[in-house]
Amino acid sequence: MTTTLSEADIKSLVSQILTGITGVTKAAGASPDGGTLDADALVAPRLAVPHPANPGALETMLAATPARLGEWRAGPRPTCRALLRFRADHAAAMDAVFNDVAPELPERLGLFAVQSAAPDKAAYLMDPNIGARFTPEEGKRLSDACVHGAQVQIVVSDGLSSTAVEENLPDLLPALLQGLQRHGLKTGTSVFVKYGRVRVMDEVTGLLGSEVTLILLGERPGLVTNESLSCYLTYKGYPGVPENVRTVVSNIYHKGTPPAEAGAFIADIVAKMLTAKASGMDLKL
Repeated sequence: MTTTLSEADIKSLVSQILTGITGVTKAAGASPDGGTLDADALVAPRLAVPHPANPGALETMLAATPARLGEWRAGPRPTCRALLRFRADHAAAMDAVFNDVAPELPERLGLFAVQSAAPDKAAYLMDPNIGARFTPEEGKRLSDACVHGAQVQIVVSDGLSSTAVEENLPDLLPALLQGLQRHGLKTGTSVFVKYGRVRVMDEVTGLLGSEVTLILLGERPGLVTNESLSCYLTYKGYPGVPENVRTVVSNIYHKGTPPAEAGAFIADIVAKMLTAKASGMDLKL
């Protein structure tokens, strides 16, 4: 059985490795200057550059972004600390892409599970188009089982990060449903699409005829986070709809827009779409 580690799990493991390498255990967790070492300080020290000319400016820059700034080197190579952090972040990104969403999650959250035309993960990753459609058999199964003509159709997909779905959906989906209910909006049968791309939402719209369709899916992970989820929304979409009619809410995770807050925000956007009868570039938010 494959185990997916969260960013916190990986950070903890790297901290343990670094503790052994630097010998901080001999000081019972104390730093050389008498302070206390924690996981964040070990994995990503604020000032890796020794003796910076303007430490205040560097601190300000580092506080403004999670990007890899101010890394240092050992001769022509990265420092051991920087290399371990890089490899840990890369491993987390690989896990997010290649692992599947736990099969019990859609069932626990009341999602009707279907699969795109991609037969497996390898085919899905090699051909972006195959994840944007259904086989005729799977499309019929979806159409037969789900509500047609709903005001709001919710679609969830693993996309390129199973971790993003597992980390955010349990908090985001209830907040979204509560927000839609607060606006008096009717939802259809919420759907989970395994191996889905953004454009599979248009296929769902074509099959079910919803007014607003939204898809929540994991975004391609990078070395900053593997937990970022995005929401794409269309008003009266259809297969082949141009990309400029999509409204997007991105960077949904604990260090971006928190999932519960994002759920309420997305519900407000849906209500505005139905009032304006527009989405994407035609919708003024």
